[in-house]
Amino acid sequence: MKTIALLTLLLVPLASWGALPIVRFDLPGTPLEVATQEGIFVPFAEKVGIEVERLLGDPASIDDPATLRLLLATRVHLAHYRADNERAVATAAWIRSLQTDPAARAFAGLTTFAAVEARRRHPGASAEQTVFRTTFLSEFERQLAALPNTPAMVTFLKTQKQKIEEVTETALLREVREVIIPAIQRQGHCGLAEADQLVRVRHRLRSILPLRGETIVALERAIAAR
Repeated sequence: MKTIALLTLLLVPLASWGALPIVRFDLPGTPLEVATQEGIFVPFAEKVGIEVERLLGDPASIDDPATLRLLLATRVHLAHYRADNERAVATAAWIRSLQTDPAARAFAGLTTFAAVEARRRHPGASAEQTVFRTTFLSEFERQLAALPNTPAMVTFLKTQKQKIEEVTETALLREVREVIIPAIQRQGHCGLAEADQLVRVRHRLRSILPLRGETIVALERAIAAR
């Protein structure tokens, strides 16, 4: 297996981010292999995680809202992947604190909190196991029940339900082929944005898809209750 190397670190001005560090990662396989094969993803994720933590200590990165959101999204997905419950909760809470829309703020982090509770109650259980899924559903429903009973919240929940319904293995693999790979080819390297996308796809394949049915059921019930 080709060893991942963290290549050139440059300050490159971007239209939307300003002068921010652009990191170039060598991929240990094809993007599709990184997203779908454990042995290839793990060392890639390790390098990405190290760089995310470094950038979260860089004022230029955390002062830019778009960059901070990307770093935190990558961080929470990696935390789930590693079953690092404390980091997952802390990062989800950080993301939640940045939301300006009331409905988005109320909902932010709930799936993370439910998944972490399932892992804490059933150490070593995977998202595919019935005991994990049952606990996730119960905890997610409990949290949804506490959300505001407003038209805006109902609209937001319907949007979330539509989003999770669109998350399928076929759609995720198509995203790698039609979005991530062309982006890497255009710029000639895998940068932070593409690394975030690969981590997100891997997280969804491994941790979100097994809970897709429970997530939809909980959202349907929450919408109906309002």
